[in-house]
Amino acid sequence: MKRNEAEQLAGDYVLGTLGDPELAEFEAILSQDPVLRQQVAAWERRLTPLAVALPEATPRAAVWEAIEAALDAQTPPHTVTVRAQEGEWRILAPGVEIKLLMVDRKAGFQSFLLRLAPGGRIPAHAHSSLEECLLLEGDMTIGDRQYTVGDYHAALPGSQHATLSSRNGGVVFLRSELRPELLG
Repeated sequence: MKRNEAEQLAGDYVLGTLGDPELAEFEAILSQDPVLRQQVAAWERRLTPLAVALPEATPRAAVWEAIEAALDAQTPPHTVTVRAQEGEWRILAPGVEIKLLMVDRKAGFQSFLLRLAPGGRIPAHAHSSLEECLLLEGDMTIGDRQYTVGDYHAALPGSQHATLSSRNGGVVFLRSELRPELLG
């Protein structure tokens, strides 16, 4: 199950809009997948204030059909889109937050953003496969090399990555092999 599909199903689950077959399948996966449980918890945190404030209502079938058609029309098939305001930032290390954009378990890679506070650091580490970084905002230092907005850095397989830090803060896009410790 792709990340965006899982996130959408988690939202549908919390809203109570899954049909019986989908619900049973989702709950079976949910019992085994801690990332999916985190997505459900995030949806519950977002939607609980609305549930408390509004009375329960059951829309007509035609309303659901119109909603589904509109949503299907907005999402091109075989694509993934994560809007800037979507997704959840979580703490990875002091002064460092991560926002997963896509996880492809089958291919074994992930794409994510790192948000570095001023002085934020990621310790030195080894790479068994390729990791690509693109600085989107702010500044970044890897070892003694300075990077500015638009700079690209690739850590090749077998390389030792020096400490990554930021003097004034920054946002970095990364694509790397699947690393379960980053999945939360």
